Amino acid sequence: MEECRNCGTPNPKAMGFVGEVAPFFLKRVLNLEYGLAPSQHPLKRALRKVSIFSKGFQKIYAKTVLVEMQVCERCSFIQTKRAFQEDGISNLYVDYRSDSYNQERIRYEPKYASIAAHVGACAQELETRKLGLMQWLKGKVTPGANFSMLDYGGADGKFLPDLPGRKHVFDISDVAAAPGIKKINSEAELTILLHSAYAHSGTRAISPGFGQKLASLLDDSGHLYVEVPQELDDYTRRRFEKLDSRIRLTIHEHINQYCLSAVTELFRSAGLSIVAIESESVDLGWNKGTILRGLGRRC
Repeated sequence: MEECRNCGTPNPKAMGFVGEVAPFFLKRVLNLEYGLAPSQHPLKRALRKVSIFSKGFQKIYAKTVLVEMQVCERCSFIQTKRAFQEDGISNLYVDYRSDSYNQERIRYEPKYASIAAHVGACAQELETRKLGLMQWLKGKVTPGANFSMLDYGGADGKFLPDLPGRKHVFDISDVAAAPGIKKINSEAELTILLHSAYAHSGTRAISPGFGQKLASLLDDSGHLYVEVPQELDDYTRRRFEKLDSRIRLTIHEHINQYCLSAVTELFRSAGLSIVAIESESVDLGWNKGTILRGLGRRC
C-alpha cells in the first residue's frame, strides 16, 4: 500500500507525470543522460558535429524526463510516487558542494557557475541562518549538563546553533565535519541518545517513519528541530493540488516539497509535542526564499 513518506497517511493523491527530472539529478542518481539517438543519415551526423547545429538539434528533439508525483491529502506533503534508491541518492550527495560537485553541476547547469562558490558558504548565509536560529530558539530550549546536538543531513554541520554541548553531524556525503563537530559515518552509530537533535531533512527523499526514527534518538525531554525550505508558495501549491496542468515540479537537490502542515504532521506522526512552527523569509546573499522552522519535544 502506498503512503505519505512524511506522515504515513495511506493512499496519497496521484498527480500524474508532473515531476521534471533535472539533467544533473538524472546523471548522478540514475546514471542516465539526455541525448539524441544515433543517426544513420550521413548529413545529420555531420551537422551534429557542428556546435551551433548540435545545440539546435538538442532544443528541437530532446525530451523531458518525467516522474509521477503524489500529494498527501492530510498534510500536503509532495513526493515522488516511487522513492529513489538510497545508493542513488548517495551518489548525488557524496561530494556535496565540493569542487568536483560544482564542476559537474555547472557542466549540466552553466548558470550555476555564478552562485556555486556562495551556496552554503557565503558569510551572509552563515550569519543569517545561525543568528536567525539562535533568536528563534530563545526561551524554547535550555541546554543542560548533558546537552548534545545532532545535525541529521547537514553536510559538515556548520549551521548547528551556538549552544554549549556536544555536537555531531550525520550525512551521506563524504564532506568533512566542521571544527568542533564529530562526524557520524553510519546510521548504526546513531544509537546514542541525544538531548536535542537538529534535522535538515529536505535535501533527500525521506523514507516512511523518518520522523519516528529521529524521535527515537531523543532522550526524555529532548527536542527535534526541523528546518526545510518552502520552495512552492501556498498559492502555487493550491493550484498544483487542483491538478493545474501548467505546473511542473523540478526533481533536483530538494526532492520533497514541504509546507507548514507537512512539518506539523511530521512531528505529530513522530509522537512529539509541538513547541513552535513558523515560516520565515530569508536573504542568504545569493538567494532569497522562505524557510520553515519547527520544534518538537519528546515528553
